[in-house]
Order: sequence, then C-alpha cells, then structure tokens
Amino acid sequence: MRTPSAIFLTLCVILGGCNSYTTVTLGITSPTNEPIQGATVQASPMYFFNPTDNNYIIVGPYDILEPFPAKSDSGTTDENGRIDLQIVSKSPLELIVLCKSYEPWEGTIAITTQGKVTIKPYKNEDLIRVEVQ
Repeated sequence: MRTPSAIFLTLCVILGGCNSYTTVTLGITSPTNEPIQGATVQASPMYFFNPTDNNYIIVGPYDILEPFPAKSDSGTTDENGRIDLQIVSKSPLELIVLCKSYEPWEGTIAITTQGKVTIKPYKNEDLIRVEVQ
C-alpha cells in the first residue's frame, strides 16, 4: 500500500513541477513620484520554448525549456500604487505595467540567488517608476 502512494506522490511532484514562489510588493508611481492607482501589472514566464533552437516541427522551435513553466500573476494597484505578486524564485519573468495616460512599462523581474528582487526596464525611459517596496 505504501509503494503506490509513494509512486503517486512522486508523479504529482514531477508533473506539477517544483517551482517555489515569493510574494513581492511593487510600487508603481508617476514621474513626479505620485502613486498610480488602478494600473494593471502582469508578471509572466518569458519563454516556454527555446528561441534559439534550430529544430523545427512545422514553424518555430520545439525544444521545451521548462516542461512545467512558472505561473503568471497579475492584478491592479491599490490607492497607494502597490500590488503584491507571486514571483517564481528560479527564473526571470517579463513584467508589464499598463495604465491610463502613460506609455506601457515593460521589463523583467527576477529573484537573485541571494534573495534580492531585481527589476530591469527594457527602455531607459522613466515615464512610470516600478520599485520593490
């Protein structure tokens, strides 16, 4: 009876993946440092497939980088311009911030091996500020 339970548990871990997540609070502010309420913030895996793979089935690469990729998380900022997101600990995610009256902010968010959260914008424009709180 113990063997089937152990096999079932092992299969669940393998099939479900072993991603660990950390809650990260972000602050979204305007260039004048005013909190932006109601901004949509989304963190999602960057790649499901290897973008540099030369093996093609029909169109595009097919080598899977992560058979069970990290989950996405999203939401809207509160009246203080803050939002809590669940960020996977082992790989960077793409971070997108959308809000009225501002250009979209796009970049990456990752947790280093030392446990520090890093945020890097794709562009150097500071129309919207995204900071770890």
